[in-house]
Amino acid sequence: MSPSTKTPVLPAEDADAAQSSDSYELPVLHTRVPTRIVNAGFWGGLTGAVLLGAIDPPLGILLGVGVVVARHRSQPADATA
Repeated sequence: MSPSTKTPVLPAEDADAAQSSDSYELPVLHTRVPTRIVNAGFWGGLTGAVLLGAIDPPLGILLGVGVVVARHRSQPADATA
């Protein structure tokens, strides 16, 4: 087998770091939750708060835009291409 076709073996802490971008870990339960579920919960909660009148719609829009901008700016430059 040539060196270029070998699969790199990552130490445990590097493997955990590689998985952390795809999921969130619940600290108490030590369980990984997929990013899609976390995002659905956040956006569903924000929408529910606006629909129930807990926050005003303009504030909900500002919060949503702020989260989108913050997530976009926190991504590495090569991941956005």
